[in-house]
Order: sequence, then C-alpha cells, then structure tokens
Amino acid sequence: MVIKLADNIYSPLGATTWENYRAVMDGRTALRQYALPDGSRYTASLFPEEQRHDDGEYTFFERLCIVSASDAIARAGIDPASSRCRFFLSTTKGNVHLLATGDTERALLGGSGACVCRHFGNPNPPVVVSNACISGLSAQIAAMRSIEAGLCDTAVVIGCDVQSEFIISGFQCLHALSPDPCRPFDKDRCGLNLGEAAATIVYSNIQTFKHSNNLPLWVAAGGAMCNDANHISGPSRTGEGSYRCLQALDLDREQLAFVSVHGTSTLYNDEMESIALDRAGLSGVPMFSLKGIYGHTMGAAGVLETILSMQAVEHGVVYGTRGFDTLGVSRQVSVSAEMRTTDKQSFVKLLSGFGGCNAAMKFRLTRDTSSTSATSAPSTTSSTSLTSLKLTPTAEELVDLYRSELGDYPKFFKMDPLSRLGFVASEMLLKKSPVADYGVLLFNHSSSMADDMAFQATIQEKDNWFPSPALFVYTLPNIVTGEIAIRNHFQTETNFMVLDAPRPGIMAEQIALAARRGPQIAGWCEVDAAGNNMAALIAVPQGTPKETIEKELYTLLK
Repeated sequence: MVIKLADNIYSPLGATTWENYRAVMDGRTALRQYALPDGSRYTASLFPEEQRHDDGEYTFFERLCIVSASDAIARAGIDPASSRCRFFLSTTKGNVHLLATGDTERALLGGSGACVCRHFGNPNPPVVVSNACISGLSAQIAAMRSIEAGLCDTAVVIGCDVQSEFIISGFQCLHALSPDPCRPFDKDRCGLNLGEAAATIVYSNIQTFKHSNNLPLWVAAGGAMCNDANHISGPSRTGEGSYRCLQALDLDREQLAFVSVHGTSTLYNDEMESIALDRAGLSGVPMFSLKGIYGHTMGAAGVLETILSMQAVEHGVVYGTRGFDTLGVSRQVSVSAEMRTTDKQSFVKLLSGFGGCNAAMKFRLTRDTSSTSATSAPSTTSSTSLTSLKLTPTAEELVDLYRSELGDYPKFFKMDPLSRLGFVASEMLLKKSPVADYGVLLFNHSSSMADDMAFQATIQEKDNWFPSPALFVYTLPNIVTGEIAIRNHFQTETNFMVLDAPRPGIMAEQIALAARRGPQIAGWCEVDAAGNNMAALIAVPQGTPKETIEKELYTLLK
C-alpha cells in the first residue's frame, strides 16, 4: 500500500499547504493582468518580481523545488539521502528561461533533477517526467508503481514550473490565453490563465511506516494514463482518453466526494471533460477546477491540485469553481461557484494535455490500513523475445528512410525533428513486431531542446516579435509519443521521461513497470541541440522482466 507521509505547496498564495488551503477557503487569488511585448494583455498568477531571480548556485526554478521539497521532507521525517528514497520531478519546461541568455546546458531538464538530488544528498538518479499537462499525475503514478514494486521505500514527488516569455508567448500565439481571469466550464470562457508554483508529496510503503490507528492516512489507490490518439494539440471530442482513465480506476461512484478536474477554461478541454465524466457515469458527482485561483501551473498542477483536494476532503468541503457562472458545456455536470459540503472520503484527480495524453488517480482517506490496498494490474510473464532497433541517421538520411521504408504519411513533413525520429524508428520496429495497442514510453537527455532553441529564436528580436505556433506545439518532448499513438491509434498510456544521461537500469525499471499493464514501445529517442539523432527502441511484450529489458538496453545504448 502506498500512503502519503507529508506535503507542501509553495505558491504566490503561501509557503505551506495550510497557507494555501486557507487562501482558497478565503476566496483569494494571485491572478493579475500583465503585458506582452506586442502590447497584448494576459492574466497569470506569478511570484513577486523580487523573488524571481537566479543566484550563483540555484535558479529560481530549482530554488522553488528545493524549498517545497525541504518542507515536505521535514514534515515526513524521512532521510532524503537514503538509497531507498527516490526523487521524481514533474515539469514541462524547467529552466527554459535560460535560453534567452544562451545557457542551453543549464536549461536541460535532467540537469535540474540532478541538481535537486545533489542538494539533498540523494545517491539515486532522478526521474524527470515531462508529459505535458499530466506530468504531475504521471510522476505520482511512476512513484506509486516504484514503491509497490519494492524499488524504493519512499518517493519524493516534486511538481514545479515557472513562467517566462518563452511559455507565455507560446500560449499567446496559440490564442489560448485569456486577458481576464479564466472561467472554467462557463458559457463565456475564452481561454486559460497561466500560473507558477512548486508542490511536493512524500509517499511511502505502509510496511516501512509506523502507523498509529488514530491517524488518518491518504492512500494512493490507483492511477491510469491513456492517450486519446486524436490530435497533438486538441482533445478527443468524445473524451475518449479521460473516459478510459476513469474506467480503468474501477470507481465506486457512491463513495466519491468529488472529481478535481483539469478545468483549464479553454473551449475544447472543458467540453471534453464534461463528456468524459458523463460517459463514466460521474456527471452527478460534484466537481471543481482550481484554475480560477492558481491559473494553469503546468508541471505543478497535478501535485498541487491533488494536495488541495486532500485538504478539502479532510475538512468536508467541495471547493467552488472561481469564475464559473452559467454552464457552458453540453453535459449537465455538477459544477458550482459556491462551496459545498461532503462527508465522503475519496476523490479522483483528472488531467489532460497536449500530445493526446490523459491521466487520472484516485485517493482514499482511511484509518484502517489492514483492508486497503492500491490497485495494481496483474503482471504476466511473457516468453516472447524482445525486438529492437537502433538508428543514428542525419536529418537527410531520416527523410530518405521515411521515403524508402514508409512514404505513406504526409504529416511526417510537418513534424519536428524529434517526432520524425521517433515516428520512423517506431514504424520500422512495428513492422518487425506488430501489436494492436502498444503503450509508448520514451526517454532522452535533451528533452525538446532543438525545438526550444528554434522557438526561442522567433521571440528573441523584440522588433520582429513573432512567436511561431507551429514550433511551440513541439516544444514538449512527449509530442513524439502522441504522434506515434495517433498514427497507430494506440489508446493506452504514453509517457516521456528525461534523464541526466542514458541509464539502462533506471529505464528498464520504468519500462518493466509500464509493461505490467501491457506491451510497450520503449527506449531512447534523442535529438540534441546540435541536431544529432539517436533512436534505440524496443518492442517489449507484456510482463517482460526488468533484467531482460536492461540487458537489451545496455547492448543498444553502447
């Protein structure tokens, strides 16, 4: 059983979970209006300018991660330097603001994770989850699975993102930002607000925790990720991905206090969520969005909103959705601007994101740990051998490979370099090992750095300020997993993790955990800042053990 030991939220509304909970209950928000270089306005929840600086040792982003984690770790009473403790960092863009100074090395996500681990003296390589807006739940699911599998006793899950001209201009060029406070699920909603925060949850195996029977405990009672295989920047009109996640959780609807939804206040996201909830039989369950208070905190959202949902259940409340007035979605979901009460002890957290990814987790408050266990998919050992493929083509050779080996998917030429590489490699691998519905789990070191640098160039000159929407969509590394899922109509889980270096052991652990749920296309997919390509992919049958995967990865990654 995986339980929460402690947590922290560090946001513009407060430095602790309790301060943030009180701010929400008091109806406060840090959303303010700001200006972009082109004169347009946007609304966001940002830290004060005097806090937003990098020092010689840590960047603003890294400092937020460390401050939040330090408070949660102290409250949990664990040793963060223990070899039995693992760190999971959820972020979409990390130190991307440093690209404006030309510091590409410090902007690498894997380096940020390593920096946080070094601060706490942790000897294990960090796992950075960069899976678009569902990163915060993806990281928690990875931590939960790692604890259940006995890979660690405790896991520190940190979610953090900070806003910069890079991110804000990108959403603006997609026409996704609202100049005014957002209005989730309202008929007059017109876009999202951005936010920044750091949030941390410390999880533990119940067997290693001395539990008092009087102490209520939060149990991570199950999680699911599903791709909707619809479009890299638009959700399924039928809510397929979110619906499949909710179905996978095997919910007892009568026991749910509420569903904490993504609720970004964009036209299609809110509509999609309402359809998914209705299809899952949850339209009568109370729901709310916290985006009208915090904005969209990206990599922090899944962690921050989980913590605040736990506080709500503990205090018997269902938050009101700030900004909501008149229902503006097609399904009659139970959303309200007013605070409501509840006496139920469980909830669901729901998220969705670019690349077609969706995630859901269920949590339960309990005092009786003897009869509660986390949901885990059965692991069936497969005797099927692994199929693998390695490619190191130049950009020109990759196009030649596409034309000679595939040549029937014109969308290839609209893709960014990372997606082209993953697409061609996966298609060639699938010819050797076809399966109806693979999951996709990819790793690299550079994240989407080549695309980040290209997009940064479009906003660098203030006299010719024209952020490119076509480039911005691809500045998330998980888009390659979405492209693979869309091509093959894979509707199982997709995920992207960034490491500080190729690490077959860590990769094999996470791939084996995913393979317990189903077969995987998995491995390394890298386009570095210099444009060098390397794909080393494996078709992994369901139930393949870690040792088999690790051996194959060592051979491929030599």
